[in-house]
Amino acid sequence: MSISLHKDMFFKAQKPCLFALASLLALVAVFMASGVVSAADEWRIKVKGAVCVHEPVVQLGHIAHPVGDYDRDAWKRLASTRLWKASTRKGRPVVVPRAKLENILKYYLKEEAARCVLPLKMAIQTGGRVVAGQDLRNRVVEFLTIHSRGMGEDVEFKNFAMPDEFFLPNTYDKIELALSDEAMSPGTNRFVLRAKTPDGKITRTKTGSVFVSVWKTVPCASRPVNRNERLTSDKITFIKKNVAYMANVWDGEKGAWRVKRPVGTGQPFLMTNIEPMPMVTKGDVITLVYKNKRIQLTTKVEALGDGHLGQNITVRNLQSKRIIAATVVDNGVAKVR
Repeated sequence: MSISLHKDMFFKAQKPCLFALASLLALVAVFMASGVVSAADEWRIKVKGAVCVHEPVVQLGHIAHPVGDYDRDAWKRLASTRLWKASTRKGRPVVVPRAKLENILKYYLKEEAARCVLPLKMAIQTGGRVVAGQDLRNRVVEFLTIHSRGMGEDVEFKNFAMPDEFFLPNTYDKIELALSDEAMSPGTNRFVLRAKTPDGKITRTKTGSVFVSVWKTVPCASRPVNRNERLTSDKITFIKKNVAYMANVWDGEKGAWRVKRPVGTGQPFLMTNIEPMPMVTKGDVITLVYKNKRIQLTTKVEALGDGHLGQNITVRNLQSKRIIAATVVDNGVAKVR
């Protein structure tokens, strides 16, 4: 059994849908023409977080700028809106909380205040100039980059703690940066921002800090190394580590070294965990020398303790079992007077 649909019946069935679609398109066209739906209505007024003013009365155009496809005539009108009298204390920033700023804008801008995008606070200063946001951060990063040269190629700055803005009391002042310490080092570093006049006078100071990660390939334990074990090449491997989280990493310099505290696999060798290998170690059989103007005698003794050059240790005569005090004078050699 076959079923066929007559062409007139098909169009008759689709007619309500076509009518609804046409009605919807007509409605959208009406809204677009009336301005209810318009790309121009999507523009916003972004209020700055930090600003300097040079007029006796603060206007909207001094503290904000339009964002998006804005209506230029509307913005020209809004930008000239007078908000409040500028502070008479030139060169001194004043902080306006978001809630207070919002109330002021609602009062003067009425329904247009809904366009405003507000910061958490706004710092405003009469006179001078301000460096803020990414511009200020870029200056700090450039300064830190210069001072990190020599620390290696793999250096990272993170955990910045610094002002959101830096106000210069006068338009001709410059920003000067300096480290709190003489040189930069892995870990937390503190720096100072100063406002400096052309004649060298410091007019304002702010501080900040940054964590400097420095990645270096350092000697690490290839297997667990126990206390008093001598460091040999088979116990050492090289792994890239962030030395900002460790102090006094052994640089792998040549010499005889041993471990003072156990070091686990993959852990770096720190100077606090190793020490130079003593010339005499406990349990070694060493040579004991006795010498005066007439004779020199030597005998084999057992070292009862570790000793570096010039240190006093006790030894036991292997024959008489007598315990004697002696001074380390060379590798495996002690002298008694």
